[in-house]
This record gives sequence, structure tokens and C-alpha cells, in this order.
Amino acid sequence: MLRWAEVNLDRLFKNYREVEKLSKGKGIFAVVKANAYGHGSVEVARFLQSRTNVSGFAVATYGEGAELLLAGIERPILVMSSTVEEGRDFLKEPGLIPVVYDFKELSLVKELNVPFHVKVDTGMGRLGFLKEEWGELLSQLKGSKVKGVMTHFCCAEERREITEKQLDEFKSFVRELQKLVPEPLIVHAENSAALSLKLNSVLTHCRVGLALYGSRPTPSYPAELEQVMEVKAKVLTVKELPPGYPISYSATYTTKGRERIAVIAFGYADGYPRELSNKGKVLIEGKECPIRGRVCMDMLITSVPEEVKKGSVATLFGKGLTFEEVARECRTIPYELMCRISQRVERVYRGV
Repeated sequence: MLRWAEVNLDRLFKNYREVEKLSKGKGIFAVVKANAYGHGSVEVARFLQSRTNVSGFAVATYGEGAELLLAGIERPILVMSSTVEEGRDFLKEPGLIPVVYDFKELSLVKELNVPFHVKVDTGMGRLGFLKEEWGELLSQLKGSKVKGVMTHFCCAEERREITEKQLDEFKSFVRELQKLVPEPLIVHAENSAALSLKLNSVLTHCRVGLALYGSRPTPSYPAELEQVMEVKAKVLTVKELPPGYPISYSATYTTKGRERIAVIAFGYADGYPRELSNKGKVLIEGKECPIRGRVCMDMLITSVPEEVKKGSVATLFGKGLTFEEVARECRTIPYELMCRISQRVERVYRGV
């Protein structure tokens, strides 16, 4: 292998236990959309189903959900951001639970007579019924197969007061809905960040992704998490360049003196941010090696010490180079970097 991602399932299990502590007895929906943030949705879901009491899984599309069903996942699978029309054929099989967010979707699930969750918008401005629609929504939910209700916090990482305002609005809707539903509802809103706020609420479940994979939503996050995925690649070649020699596209870096460089089999097509051209670093043989020149589609170039050879292993993301640290360097979020790791980067599972 020239490029691979090591996914440590023992660390995933430890992180799940940390999330359990924060959840204070709530059920946990593990978020495995977008290929489990690059970690491999089937493998992650199978592992959590076999080793934990996870309540279910959350995906974005019916295709993602169907993939889990075919892989033998038996816990409920929430489909959070698709259309019932797209999932009409999939919904013939039990296991997939649509999340309904407008009246057209509600009409379709009632026509199909399938269980569903309903989403209300309390301040995200994205999917969900607006407050002025709640009266009509409640009248249409009476006698339906609604099993759960959810909302989405817009800034749990940054603004507690906004989160609490959203939660208060959500509670008011939940109270009215519970009057219409004979069975207890599944009520969920908290993501990884919101779990740390210790909100006093009617919530029965949480939806957790980032913390499971070992990244902290905030620097002071009260959990001992370990990064689950380490991304590595081999050195294709090592050579010494003379002084004044340009490196990579557009010659944005020129050697000052003789410089030993390594060409690494990883580029932006594999998920490494081009924004880190001339400012990122990798770890090789335990040493920090700065990136020289532009990151290419399939390769990047670093300055290296003598002990680095052809075939040496470079760590792009891992111990000493967490997704959080690299995200800060290129002014993005860990979620994006995890999801960027492409399919051609082979996943290798440890601790199965």
C-alpha cells in the first residue's frame, strides 16, 4: 500500500464509553453519514452494534441507509436529509426511519404508512418546520406513525444562550406533541458539542459523530478522547536538490541551499488540503518535516533529515498531528478533513 488510513476500533469503543458518560443515560444514535466521516460506515456500524448498546445510527441518504441494511445492521437507521420520494422503494424494508421536515414529506410518509421522526426548526434555518407552521403540523401529526421528534442546534460549540433558547422552543413543541401521541417519543437534539453543556431537558437520545471519532468540539471538552483514524503514506523517492532549485507547481518555493527532499504518495485527491502548501508538515521517523511547494493531486514534497529513506512512512494525520490541529492550521473544522479522505485511501481496521 502506498496510502492508507488506520482505523482503530479499540479507540472508537473507548470514545463511545466517554460519550455514554456525558449522555447521562440517554440513548445514543451514532452518526455514520458520509462513510462515518471517512472512517467506513459499514465497519463502524457493525462494530458498535456488536460491542455496545447503541440505540441506532444516523445517515444522510437512503443509499447510505440501504448499505447498512445490506451489511446486516439491525438497529434503527435514521435518514436525516433526503426525500421520501428518493427512499420510496427502500422504505418497503423495515429498519430505515425517515426524518420528515416539510408538509410534502409528511404527506408522503402518511401515504406509505411508515414510522417516522419529525424535525422542527428552532433556529438553524435549514431543514425543519418553522414555528408558525407548528399548529398545522400538530393537527396533521394526530393519528400518524410519528415515533420521534428532533431539532438541530446551530452553535452549541460557541453560544450557550442561543442553544438554550432553541431548547426552550423545542420543549414547547415536544410538550404539545406528547399530548397527541399515546407512546413515549424519542426526543433528540444534542450533538457532540451540546452534550458538554449539561442541558436540563426533555431529551431522551443524542446524536453523536465527532466525539466518537476522537475529536473535541471545543478545547475544554470534558472527555478523554482518542483520534480513531491515522492517515499514512509512503515516501516514493528521496533526493538532494541544489541551491536555487524550484519545487512543485508555480515555483512557490526555492531551495536556499542544498536540500534533501522526499516525495510522498499523498495529495489533494487523497484529501490533503492544498491550503497547507508551504506551511503544513508531516511526521516521518518521528521528525516534523515541512511541506515544500504546492501540494499536488497525488503527491506532496517535504524537506527531510538523513534518516528518511525511500519507503519510509509519513503520517499525515495522527498522533502529534490531530485533525483538530491541522484544521486550525488551514482554518477549517475536523469534520471536513475527515470527510476529505478519499476512497482510494485504503482503510485498515485495527482492534477488531
